[in-house]
Amino acid sequence: MSWKFITDSRSWEVKKRAFRIWQLTPHKVAPMNEELHICQSCGTSFKGNYCPRCGQSARIGRFSFKTAFKLFLDVWGMGNRGMFHSIRDLILRPGYMIRDYLSGCQSVYFPPFKMFFILSTISLLIANGISFETEEHHTSSEEITETKGITINGKEVNDKTIQFIKKIPKFIKVAEEKAPTLLAFLMLVLASAPLYLFFRRCPALPDLRYSEHLVALVYTSNMYSIYRIIADITPIGSTLLKILAVIMVFVALKQFTGYSKRRLFWYMFLTILLIFIVLLAIISLIVFIVMNAQGDAA
Repeated sequence: MSWKFITDSRSWEVKKRAFRIWQLTPHKVAPMNEELHICQSCGTSFKGNYCPRCGQSARIGRFSFKTAFKLFLDVWGMGNRGMFHSIRDLILRPGYMIRDYLSGCQSVYFPPFKMFFILSTISLLIANGISFETEEHHTSSEEITETKGITINGKEVNDKTIQFIKKIPKFIKVAEEKAPTLLAFLMLVLASAPLYLFFRRCPALPDLRYSEHLVALVYTSNMYSIYRIIADITPIGSTLLKILAVIMVFVALKQFTGYSKRRLFWYMFLTILLIFIVLLAIISLIVFIVMNAQGDAA
């Protein structure tokens, strides 16, 4: 029994090491085909994988279910680039895949912003259904309850201001349910500035540009969306998948930057703290403006 445990442990270590090597290895393009082909579209004779005249693939053959499925994906803009290849790498090696893309390996991966909008559409379909029926919101009597007697700096806060403040958490909750991808993207854009201060001299990319940093965050948002979509369509374990989606954001940024877990944790903590302070300042400024407008009107 002990010998079996040792062999299983060694086998697991070998598989873990092989997976680690696969994660670190950039994508390898298929070698060029040396056979002589005649393009079925333009009649050009050529050697290689694609016709140099019209660009048609040398592997064109009879239609199959796979070919028909790719044509269906072309309607959504997903058949001409490696959408599924990008999804696989974003799930299994997100940070390394982003580094490969920024280093120039772009033809094999789906464009980040195009992928973001497609995933946003899919998230919206899953959240609202195909019918896109809108629900009318009827304000109940409990929501119209008036709150009186609250003063800030000697100025009374009326019901409209209080109701506006109360709607902010509800708005965030609705946005998380209806458009989680868009909310994640907005949060990443908001976090891009403080994160760039920490990531612009990271070990993996010591000369990181802000534009590259933003592309990396968009791909990270796409990875988060993929996990959330899987969680939404999975009847069992959806909560665990949503937690895993948050954890994978940390994993992706660690693989992308090359920072240690401890340093990356503190950088992300400081970033979240800065975002909280900025949001609190914005909300306070809005309340201050509304209160001054009420005072001038009075």
